[in-house]
Amino acid sequence: MNALRLAPSLLAAMCLGACASVNPLSDPRNQPFRVTSDLPTPPNVDRAADASGCSGSELSAVEARLPDYPARGWSRGLQGWPVVQFDVTETGATDRVHVARGVPGGSFNTEAERAVRGWRFAPLEPGSRLTGCVVLFEFTQGLVRVR
Repeated sequence: MNALRLAPSLLAAMCLGACASVNPLSDPRNQPFRVTSDLPTPPNVDRAADASGCSGSELSAVEARLPDYPARGWSRGLQGWPVVQFDVTETGATDRVHVARGVPGGSFNTEAERAVRGWRFAPLEPGSRLTGCVVLFEFTQGLVRVR
């Protein structure tokens, strides 16, 4: 008889325990990355964006954090790459940051662009500015690399 009284409580505890382990609001990057797509073939960066203007002054990074792997891409096991083009002002700040090309796009482009907007370089020579600098990010197997 006591076992019959405990059965509903045990069933409820098991159901609640199962719900707690799959919280739809938790960050998927806390779970292992499971690849569901191939990494799209990265482009020839020179064809994706002209980087010929990014020369003439030494460029030394002061702060250049990598973008975060997008939570949505992580949860879906997606991989991709964006090519980001930007200018560097005399003070070393980035300017006119935009994605020249990206696959699959979306949150990968957003995270890459956000990261480059936060980059800072050592000040350039007075009166100088670099235009058309280019960086390729690879989001693959849960990791982010610069290429």
